[in-house]
Amino acid sequence: MEYSRFDDVASLLIELCKPMNNQELVDLMNIKISMSESKDFEKHYTAAVKGLYVKNFQKIQNKTYQKQRFANINNHLLDGIKNNSAELGILPAYTQIGDSSTNQTIAGLRAKIAKLHEN
Repeated sequence: MEYSRFDDVASLLIELCKPMNNQELVDLMNIKISMSESKDFEKHYTAAVKGLYVKNFQKIQNKTYQKQRFANINNHLLDGIKNNSAELGILPAYTQIGDSSTNQTIAGLRAKIAKLHEN
């Protein structure tokens, strides 16, 4: 399977966060371990990170996004998952791909996201 930066939770978090201190790096690794142990947690945490990234995408592109500490973002994401927050636990409807989509459609959407990110 082809690598997509949009599917890499750590890469998205690095863009959203200030440089991480040692404790935050340990916390990130613990999150990745939890994701590998629980597919349900992986699905929800990934959706929450992608939702937060999409929500701030325009600010990131315009270089007006103010990076936050990973500890704050992580707590916010975990609370959103725990409380089934629609804003954090689920990607916006316009980013979801229906069951009838083909791999070609998915590849096209990923290419559009990559092109937007380059601009």
